[in-house]
Amino acid sequence: MKLSELISIYGDDIVGVQFLDQCTTDLSMTPKKTKITFATLERVDLNGTEKLGIVVWLDRDRVKEITDAAKD
Repeated sequence: MKLSELISIYGDDIVGVQFLDQCTTDLSMTPKKTKITFATLERVDLNGTEKLGIVVWLDRDRVKEITDAAKD
């Protein structure tokens, strides 16, 4: 299943978005990976967070193009 299909079926009007650029609390880099620590308002218990979080990586310049075009 494609991500777009999952979101469409779930309901794109009820999906929350949290940008790592806006919630990162710590970054650390090694030669092979980057560790990103972030804060969220989502509640957590022994089973995990109430809502499932999914990390999606998009080309930053392409997203800017899309959002700029949507403003016109």
